[in-house]
Amino acid sequence: MAIKNTLSSYGFVSKNFHWIMAVIILFNFTLGYFMGDLDKGPLRFFIFNLHKSLGILIIILIILRLFWRLINLVPTPLSQSYLLNKLSKFVHYSFYFILLVVTFSGWTYSSARGGPINVFGLFSVPALVEKNEEIGKIARNIHANSVYVFITFVGIHILASLYHHYFLKDKTIKRMWFGSSD
Repeated sequence: MAIKNTLSSYGFVSKNFHWIMAVIILFNFTLGYFMGDLDKGPLRFFIFNLHKSLGILIIILIILRLFWRLINLVPTPLSQSYLLNKLSKFVHYSFYFILLVVTFSGWTYSSARGGPINVFGLFSVPALVEKNEEIGKIARNIHANSVYVFITFVGIHILASLYHHYFLKDKTIKRMWFGSSD
């Protein structure tokens, strides 16, 4: 398997970005969904810090992934449909945008509630805003609502992948999976 993308398939780095980020994002959304119900104490503190650290990791991975995409080929679309290709491009760019909204609104919310974020105990990222209850409420609402928008795009992405695989019978899924796409 090639490290870089080719016109017919995604390379090792792109595939790893895709699947590693998918796992981290799914895990972090799961943490976010359940962490508010935890009783105050060491477990809740740990889960909140893990959630914040993973959010910062996601920002770093998005930046690296966008850089990798800029210096790499993008495989030729398999669909002959102009509309499907434009819709695919829109959904992919929307993924990046809404994920940045989710992560930066979470960072802003955390900042407005208490300052810098300690990332996995390795380093801290500065607060984006000073402590401010009103900004915290706005950022929390944006964070929560943008998650639902992101989940909608994930659903569209999965349905489109299944449509390509089962109805169009092309190699869209195989190109992003490990191994040969032939």
